Amino acid sequence: MRRALVVGRTERKRGRHRWLAVLPAALVLGVAVRVVASDPVGYGVPFWPFATPSDRAEDRVMVELTTTARALRSLDAVPRAITRGDDVEVLQSREDAGRLWLRVRLRVPDGVRCREVGVTDARVTSRRVDC
Repeated sequence: MRRALVVGRTERKRGRHRWLAVLPAALVLGVAVRVVASDPVGYGVPFWPFATPSDRAEDRVMVELTTTARALRSLDAVPRAITRGDDVEVLQSREDAGRLWLRVRLRVPDGVRCREVGVTDARVTSRRVDC
């Protein structure tokens, strides 16, 4: 009686081409993470692993700014209402076609950051800019 170890052949075609789907997905995910980490407050994800403590402090100020801007009836009152000692400073303010544009300097734990903020009646948008 003869005994033999029988090893079935695996279907290698499926495994060989699997990396063609995994590699682009990993690249897209990597690029998305880099983009979100560049301005987590602007993209609405101010939490770990994207945000630093300064990003979270900046988000708290932006939430306050958004709440204040939505509560006020007049766009003219927004710059005075959001200025808060040395923490928040409005550098520039202009109104165009019912939209208020502000350049705001924020003091955060690791220094100073600036944001450009657009305010309409119901919507507040912002992006990080150089001071």
